[in-house]
Parts: sequence; C-alpha cells; structure tokens
Amino acid sequence: MTAQPNSVNLCLVTAVDVEFKTAISLLRQPTLSNEAGFKRCCGFFGDRRVTVLQCGMSALGFDQWLRIHLENNHYETLVVAGLGGALKPSLKTGDIVVYDLCWDRRDGVAEERAEIHCNQPLTEFLHKRFQDASLRSFQGTGITVSRIITDAEDKLRLGLDHGAWAVDMESYDVLRVAADFNLPAAVIRVVSDEASHDLPDFNYAAEAGGKMNYQRLAAAMFRRPAASLRFLASLKLVMNSLRESLQVVLRV
Repeated sequence: MTAQPNSVNLCLVTAVDVEFKTAISLLRQPTLSNEAGFKRCCGFFGDRRVTVLQCGMSALGFDQWLRIHLENNHYETLVVAGLGGALKPSLKTGDIVVYDLCWDRRDGVAEERAEIHCNQPLTEFLHKRFQDASLRSFQGTGITVSRIITDAEDKLRLGLDHGAWAVDMESYDVLRVAADFNLPAAVIRVVSDEASHDLPDFNYAAEAGGKMNYQRLAAAMFRRPAASLRFLASLKLVMNSLRESLQVVLRV
C-alpha cells in the first residue's frame, strides 16, 4: 500500500491565468502578490498551507526565479498542475494524465533524450486518489516542448515516437529545479485537446512573456473555425475536470 506523502505545506505551480485563477478560487484567506513578474498566492485549504505560483506559458525565466523562491521558502511537496495536449488517441477531453517522467524535447535540446523522473510515491498516490474520486486518470510519460502542438498529425507522431501520453510547455524545468532541492514533485495534466483533433494556431497569438495576444488569438481562431468551435465547446468540461483534479490534489 502506498503511504501518504507529507504535503502539509504545498507549492502548486500553474502556467496560464485560467489555471492560476481556478487554483486560488479553492483557497481560504488567499493573499496575492507579484514577485519579479510572477504571480503568487498564499492561502489555506483546510489546515494545509498552499502557495500557488504562476509561471506563464513556456515558463520563460521561471526556473531561475523558482530557485531563489525555494531558497527562501520551505515546502514538503510541489505539484505542477494545468492543461495539456493528449498524445494518445485513447485519451479524451477532461482526462487526467499523471506524469511518471518528463522528457525535454524543446528546440535546441541535444538529440539524446533529456528526461527527469517525478517522485514515484507522490505520483502513484495522486493517481490512486484520482481513481478513488472516479476521475479518469492515467499514469505515463509527458513531454515538454517549445511550441503548442496544433496539428493532430504532429501530436500523434510525437506520442508514437516517444510512447508519451501528454505534452506541455513548462513541466520539465520545474521538475528539474525541484529535484535540485530534493523536493518531491509531481505533474498532473488535464487533457484540453485530444490527439486526433487539430487546434487553432495558438502559437500565432503567444507572446514572449507567456501570455496571449487576444487580437491575434481571435484571428487564429477565425482561420480554423471548425477546430475553434470544437475547442470552445469543450472548455466547460475541461475546466470542471481541472477544478475537480485540483480539489483532489489539495486534499491529499
């Protein structure tokens, strides 16, 4: 039987506004601040102290700041939580992927596979808790990339080439920093787009600071109306799943 990890003081890392806002909406006595351009919210879930950090899409510069933050703040557990793209056709919108390891496949990374493992007891414990809560949860490999994978053909190829389940733009660097501090860490990703579905070209709207340019976003969605309508229609399901998964994380 898997022992319960010690997570009295939890650090939760999110990427984009919708993830950050969903997480802090679950906290009691939330206190917001901004440190070196990164959002931070401290609060409580029951008796547990929780700090939610927002690293921004692609987490540009976040790893250096996180090192300083961890030198000055003590946590028992760190969890990266947010949305991700599915790489396996069996995954459906709203499903949860709990990474057991994460590969770095960003542009400029050496051809050999740079990988980092998540904390096994924490990963297995979260996976079991999701299943106990009747949430569709799968444990497997994740991949961090430098651009949003928008074409179904590319997602399916990436999944086949690496035997991976989900893709994101932030997890690898956060896990690497946590490992340097011997901080138990895990990653959960809620599927926002299925492997067989194209997306609008969200890269066209992405800015260097990890935010979206909404004028460009509208243009990108206009260019792929069918993909945009499907993505918008799934948002309620995705956000409900994200909220439910975060509640499980905060309870364990």
